Amino acid sequence: MRSISPYERYGTPNPDADAALQVHVFVAGETLSLIADRYYGDWRQWRLIAARNSLTDVREIEPGTQLLIPRRPLEMGSYESS
Repeated sequence: MRSISPYERYGTPNPDADAALQVHVFVAGETLSLIADRYYGDWRQWRLIAARNSLTDVREIEPGTQLLIPRRPLEMGSYESS
C-alpha cells in the first residue's frame, strides 16, 4: 500500500504556504485559538488554520480530525535565515 502525502489527502498543494506543513490531531475540548497559540504563539492566528483546512464551522470539529497547520506568514520587515 502506497503512503499518501498531505497534499494528496488535503487538496491542492500550495508549496510556499505548506513548506513547513504540520499535522495536528484535534482533541475534544480544544479550540482553534488554543491550537494557534500552541503553534504560533498568537491565538489570533486561528483563521490561518481554519482557512487552510476549509472549515465551515470551527465550533463543530470532530475529535480525531487531522488539521493541517501552515507556516505562519512573516510579519512585514521580518525574514528567516536558513
